[in-house]
Amino acid sequence: MRRLIVNAMLCALAALLPSSVGAEAAWPTKPIHFIVPFPAGGQLDVVARLVADRVGVALGQPIIVEVKPGADGNIGTDFVAKAAPDGYTWLAASPPTTIQPSVRPKTLRYDPIRDFAPVAFIGTSPFLFVVPASIPVQTLAQFVAYAKARPGQMSYAGSARGTVVHLASEMLKHDTGIAMEMIGYKGQPDAIADLLTARVQFMTLGLILAEPYIKAGKLRALAVLDSTRSSHLPDVPSIVELGHPDLVMSTWFGLAMPHGTAQPIVDRVNAEVMKVLASPDIAAKLAAMGIDPAKANTPADFGTFMRNDVARWKKVVKAANLELD
Repeated sequence: MRRLIVNAMLCALAALLPSSVGAEAAWPTKPIHFIVPFPAGGQLDVVARLVADRVGVALGQPIIVEVKPGADGNIGTDFVAKAAPDGYTWLAASPPTTIQPSVRPKTLRYDPIRDFAPVAFIGTSPFLFVVPASIPVQTLAQFVAYAKARPGQMSYAGSARGTVVHLASEMLKHDTGIAMEMIGYKGQPDAIADLLTARVQFMTLGLILAEPYIKAGKLRALAVLDSTRSSHLPDVPSIVELGHPDLVMSTWFGLAMPHGTAQPIVDRVNAEVMKVLASPDIAAKLAAMGIDPAKANTPADFGTFMRNDVARWKKVVKAANLELD
C-alpha cells in the first residue's frame, strides 16, 4: 500500500512538472508594462520607448511604456517594487532610483537593492549647467558673480527633489556660496519652458533635452558635468576644467524588475537589450541624442553598479546636507 501511495505522489508531481516548465518557457503571453516614474517627454521616457519598441518585437508582445510620475519619482518606482514578480512589470531605472534612499531615509517605502532584480544597464548621458541666452553671462564664473550680485533674486528650475538635477544645483550652491531657490515643476518640459523665458535663471539639464535649444541660441551651456568635454558641444568646458571635480554627474538608464522575478526571464530580457544596444542603427540614434550606450553587461553587472551608486550618493548627500525627510 505504501508503495502505491508513493508511486501515486510521484506520478502527480511528474504531471505537474511539464505544465510549470511549459508556462515559464512560454513567457511572455501578454503585454508588458514598462513603468517610467517621471513625466512623459523627459530623457528617461525617450530612452525607455526606444528600447521598448525593439525588445517588444523580439519578445513577440507589446511593451507598453506607462508614465507614473509623482513624489519625486517614488510613486512609479514603488509601484514596480510591489508588483508581482512575473516579468510583466518593468522599471525604467535612473539616478533617482539610487539617490532616494539617501535623501529620504525615513520615509522611502522601497529599497533599490532589496526590492528589485537588476536586469540591464542601458547607457549614460552627461548633464549641463545652462542659463537662458538672455542672461548676460558667458561662463560659469560670470554666472556665479552675477548671482552673488543679486541675492534673493535668483531661482533654478527642477522637476523633482532628490534627482541629479536637484543635487547638482544644490552642490553648486554649496561649492560657490551663491543663493538660488528651487522652483519645482511637474516635469522637465515644463521647466524648460520657463527657463527659456528667464522666469527661472538656471537649470541642470540633460544633453538630450538641452542641445536643440543651445544650437538654436535660446539657451547657453556654461559647463558639461563630466570629466571631459562632449563631442556634441566641444566649445563648452567640462566641470573638471572649471575646478569642480565633485560636480561630475551623469544620468544613467537601466531596466529592473521586481525582486523574485525568475532568473530565466531576467536573463532573456538582458540578452534582448544587449542585442538592441549592439545594433548599429540604435547605437546611432542614442549617440545622436548624446547617450553613450552601455557596453555588454549582465544582470549581475548592473546589480553591482546599482550598489555602488547607492553608496556614492550617500556620501554626496551627507557632504551637502541634503536630507529631505
